[in-house]
Amino acid sequence: MTTRFHHLVLAVLFAGTLISCKNNAPEETRLIPSEALAVVTIDPNALSEKLQNGGISIDSVLGKIFEKDSADTKERKTVDAFRKNAGFDWTKPIHYFVVRKAAPDKTDISIMTVLASLSDTAKLVTFIQSGEHTNSGSVLREKLFSYIEQGPRNLIAWNDKHVIAMFYQHQVKPYYDTAKMKFVIPERPDYSKEMLAEAVKMFSQKEKASMRSVEGFSEMFKTKAEGYLFSTTDNLLGSFSAIPLQLPTLEELLKGNHTAATLAFEDGRIIARSTTYTNKALGNILKKYAGPTVNLSLIDHYPSQKINGIMLAAFNPEIFGGLLKQLEVEGLVNEFMKKSAISSQELYGSLKGDIAVVVSDLGMANTEPQERDDELSLVKRKPVGKMIMNVPVGNKESFRKVMDKAVAMGTIQKIGNTYKGSDLIRTLGFYLQANDQQLIISSDSLTCQQYLQGTAKTTISKEVRDHLSGKSTAFYFDIANTINAFIKDSTSGYYRSMVTAKNTVKDLRGSSDNFSNGKIKAVVELRMQNEKQNSLVTLTSLFTNIAVDARQVARREREMEEKMFPSGIPAVIRAN
Repeated sequence: MTTRFHHLVLAVLFAGTLISCKNNAPEETRLIPSEALAVVTIDPNALSEKLQNGGISIDSVLGKIFEKDSADTKERKTVDAFRKNAGFDWTKPIHYFVVRKAAPDKTDISIMTVLASLSDTAKLVTFIQSGEHTNSGSVLREKLFSYIEQGPRNLIAWNDKHVIAMFYQHQVKPYYDTAKMKFVIPERPDYSKEMLAEAVKMFSQKEKASMRSVEGFSEMFKTKAEGYLFSTTDNLLGSFSAIPLQLPTLEELLKGNHTAATLAFEDGRIIARSTTYTNKALGNILKKYAGPTVNLSLIDHYPSQKINGIMLAAFNPEIFGGLLKQLEVEGLVNEFMKKSAISSQELYGSLKGDIAVVVSDLGMANTEPQERDDELSLVKRKPVGKMIMNVPVGNKESFRKVMDKAVAMGTIQKIGNTYKGSDLIRTLGFYLQANDQQLIISSDSLTCQQYLQGTAKTTISKEVRDHLSGKSTAFYFDIANTINAFIKDSTSGYYRSMVTAKNTVKDLRGSSDNFSNGKIKAVVELRMQNEKQNSLVTLTSLFTNIAVDARQVARREREMEEKMFPSGIPAVIRAN
């Protein structure tokens, strides 16, 4: 009996091990190179299910968009041909990924690729060879796949299960040959050869060389969602290869950091959650120089009740010194700054580590009467708004030293103990004022003075304050009220879409926490007015209305052009 019990325990443990080792990443991600900087994954099947649960089908959406005339019918057929006759398996995820690397001559190569699954390869070949929707070039064959070039930097390749569409860029830049004392323009790369080599690599690589073998990437798919994002800093070193100054410890900071994020369409909101995992070197710096949380008192006395957006951030300025030390360039930077008589420590030490930005009263203002701009108005309008950015001062002596240097350069004026922006800054449309407590950049002097008086009381809901409170960074944007401020003055063909958007979307907000337990968590949330309906259904209705408006505007423009330039007029005259 005891022996049987031991066997049962071992069997359970073994099964648990198998489950924990299960690779959660979709099978097709073995085609994505592990050197990819970023991967975006969308699950069309999950999106389709949520739409169907909300009583919406893709056919009904397309039917509303394409419902007017013969041009609509033709374009509808093109869309339907791609959906139904291109051989794609729309029940499987679609992936978009980016690879960046340096060529042997240290020029930059960027490869952007879309990866999808196939249900019928023969349909895809027929779709491509028809020439109606793609370039009808020759289909070429390799050992593991077939392919066709769609242009000098575009390639479509497929096997019996998967298809990739590659967009290839290899930037060639002139360089100066010191021996020949002249600039040399390198030969143009053989794009066909290079693209084919990348396709061969993707289709032939082992799983251990793919993103599917990356632990953080696989772990991300344990969470059920409609979309995923994975990015890593592992392969950023290639982007720094052309920098003359080599940083020996840069790899220690970049290697092993990655961010995994999920996108979910829930009732009343679209929510993206992300977690950034750091390596030991970067984690030690973030832990040592841990920052405070945002200072809400900086926005308490903003002089307006019509706030459109808020952005707050809090950090420990000493982290800049920690990074310079880790990179072993602090002495070099200070030597470079010696001419300005300001050290790097004085520069970042002049900051307290708080930043607050508030934007309000966005809308359209009247200017003097102009010639008729549109069908409804004889008055020209321009966008207006108010803004305050407050950056509290850290070390006062260091701050004065930095500002006095700016005074000497002519970009700042000093009046008594107050610093103000010069004519150059005012020309750019900003008002600057600073003292030993804070540096303020505002939209105008009146808003700045009202803010400094500290007598106004900003009306921010408790819900918004709770969202902003206790975070390392946080932002809030009131979408509905911002649209409403512009909509009353809108005379464009998108008026109906703007009204729909105002009644559909409520606000956007996001925040990130301080570094803790080796990671940084963040969240971004787009909230809808209808809290009970699934957000994908809500958003699809909005985008459908926008698409209908866009087609109607385009149709009116074509009709107007046809009236002005009848079809009998030569095309060259019509185009000009």
